[in-house]
Amino acid sequence: MSTSSGTSQHAHEDRIILGIILAILMVFCTSVMDGIAKWLTASYSIISIILVRNLFSLPLAMALVAKTGGLATLKSDRPLLLLARSSLIIFAAGTFYAALPFMPLAEVFAIAFVAPLFTTVLSVIFLKEKVGWHRWAVVFTGFGGVLVILQPGTDTFQPAAILPVIAAFVYALLMILTRKLRHHCSSSGMTFWGTVTTVCLASTSLALPWEAFSWTLPSNTDLLMLMGMAAVATTAHFLTGQAYRYAPAAVIAPFDYTMLIWGIIFGWVFWDEIPEAHVLLGASIIIASGLYIIYRESRSTNKTVLDSQPPENSTPPTV
Repeated sequence: MSTSSGTSQHAHEDRIILGIILAILMVFCTSVMDGIAKWLTASYSIISIILVRNLFSLPLAMALVAKTGGLATLKSDRPLLLLARSSLIIFAAGTFYAALPFMPLAEVFAIAFVAPLFTTVLSVIFLKEKVGWHRWAVVFTGFGGVLVILQPGTDTFQPAAILPVIAAFVYALLMILTRKLRHHCSSSGMTFWGTVTTVCLASTSLALPWEAFSWTLPSNTDLLMLMGMAAVATTAHFLTGQAYRYAPAAVIAPFDYTMLIWGIIFGWVFWDEIPEAHVLLGASIIIASGLYIIYRESRSTNKTVLDSQPPENSTPPTV
């Protein structure tokens, strides 16, 4: 009996270790995708990048639907809510990508970590969830970390730094809608409709008379990079599901913050970017706040996160 119990415990520990490894690989893939996006924003409009990347992602989303149940997975009894969620994806990606040409990669990542704090605030407003004073204190502390990074009112402040804040807010709203849709649409259905809606909105926006929405035909080399973005994004999506399958959310979610490490490495290697001290300090405050939120949610008896979905306090994967 004891041998069987010991073997079972060892297998359980192995699954958790595997989940952690998959989570680290997932964050790496997401960081690579964002690094490619930063590289491409020097030559192409944001809309061009989003459109081509999602065109490459569409067949992958269709394959996911086929694998998980076919056309039945596309049904939803909340079509307007699903449309609202799908429409937000392009705004989250657009504002995030728009900051990349102007800011170090690690700094954009650090500011984006504020998304879980926005999610906490929005969950009170839209989901009527109860948040105690200690979590409110942590939320305000985390926002203080953003101010440390932004340095408003000083010579180091740059308006572009507001863009990842907006992206984090939109992503938090996206996660709130995901929570509301969790019993009304499948995960693969939300992925498919999100991709289709993004392609439609991006295509339509090309008609707008602004340079930010102009179309530039990618070169063959850059097409390969865009295909790489789609591939690593799909890989990250798959790894996310697998990681949360093997290990609890409270174990996996903190590893999202390893994205900052990759941001520092990629920024230094490819763009000679070195984060300033105030950026690292602000990032530490935001990460500590996010980790506390994760800890509190893992102990909450009335949390509403899907077992099959990553928790809303995870780092925003750019879309």
